[in-house]
Amino acid sequence: MAPTIEDIKQKILPVLKIHHVKRAGLFGSVARGDSSQDSDVDILVEIEDNLSLLDVVGIKLELEETLGRRVDLVEYNAIKPLLRERILGEEVAIL
Repeated sequence: MAPTIEDIKQKILPVLKIHHVKRAGLFGSVARGDSSQDSDVDILVEIEDNLSLLDVVGIKLELEETLGRRVDLVEYNAIKPLLRERILGEEVAIL
């Protein structure tokens, strides 16, 4: 059975807070409620400006370890313009 939004939120909030993520939301199949056991978890984040790309990759890996599944980590300011409306329209805020 695929994890619920609440399950995911409870697991990843501590990780997000440790890394000083300012804002976060779920999108994609998890947010729409049509994820499967094999679905990745799509997470939008707004992070502090002073974090390096290596820091962001570290957050992604820690989230994957915490959830036991693949994570697609996307920064709010890096959403492709053609996808922005759809992604933000299905976003479920978690932080």
